[in-house]
Amino acid sequence: MRTIDTQNHTYVEPTQRIFKIFDMNPFYFSEGYSLLMKFLHELNDAVLNVKTCDDVFVSENIIKVIDMLDTMMSWMDLYPPEDSMNQRYGNKSFRKWYDHLIKELNSVVSNILPQELKPACLELCAYLTDSFGNSTRIDYGSGHELSFVVFLLCLYRIGFFTNNDHKAVVLKVFVKYLYLCRSLQTTYKVEPAGSHGVHSIDDFQFIPFLWGSAQLTNNKSLVPESYLNPSTVEANAHKYLFFDCVNFINQTKTGPFYQHSNQLWNISAVPKWTKVNSGLFKMYEGEVLKKFPVVQHLRFGSLFPFEKRTDTDDVSVEPPTTQGCVEDRTPSSKSHLPKIEE
Repeated sequence: MRTIDTQNHTYVEPTQRIFKIFDMNPFYFSEGYSLLMKFLHELNDAVLNVKTCDDVFVSENIIKVIDMLDTMMSWMDLYPPEDSMNQRYGNKSFRKWYDHLIKELNSVVSNILPQELKPACLELCAYLTDSFGNSTRIDYGSGHELSFVVFLLCLYRIGFFTNNDHKAVVLKVFVKYLYLCRSLQTTYKVEPAGSHGVHSIDDFQFIPFLWGSAQLTNNKSLVPESYLNPSTVEANAHKYLFFDCVNFINQTKTGPFYQHSNQLWNISAVPKWTKVNSGLFKMYEGEVLKKFPVVQHLRFGSLFPFEKRTDTDDVSVEPPTTQGCVEDRTPSSKSHLPKIEE
């Protein structure tokens, strides 16, 4: 990951740059988009065939970020959900937790940074602010998850994290973030942002499925179809992010899997995890990064720039679809439905 010269760098407050559909094309050719895709692939490759429970190198800075997320988790104790019959979804106590986040954010982020990097708080806090959901709508979606990924990317850009941290960033830091978001979602009944299933293979998350499939790349005993078996999923949830996410779905949803998680059901027909992983990358670009309703809220600054990168021509790009990624591999209902019943 290319780092900046922190001693001679001027930080700027990140702002929105995507206001209309015509702003999408410049985003595809921006320096930020290029950095993001390289970052996703680097961390993906770092956890190939690595279990979540494996011993990995954990630096002091990794521990600092984990402790910061634990602190945010503890704030939930200050604002228990309101007991109200009128709050079936979107408990208003989430807004109190979020207000506390905004109040304390600069302090907790500054505390993890060495003195020479503290000016980066201006940009880091902007992305962390957007990482846990929308306090007005009390919802959370793949755009908020994307903001946290950009936050991690910015920590690399300033040299806070290094290549040696790749495994721990995925298996320790991101997992801690995932558990924090799940706690917020279940405690405050946070709703999925957008329509169900439109922007993600899950109501809330996408990235843990992506990196989780990388963990299973050469696994011979757990083929993709294995995650249709709840007992297999539960037994392996602590080892693999993909199974962990499916296990959470099994715990929070009712009814046939092929109905409440149709995209995941379709993906289970793919024969190899390498195909799942490459397909999810295409799907993430098509269904998250190239969806205006998702990225219109993304902010850009000096660490995640909107400026055009120098190695490309300015031509339009047709947004990719999920064709060939999931739909072409979907099994017929006749051949697959009986296996769910087993």
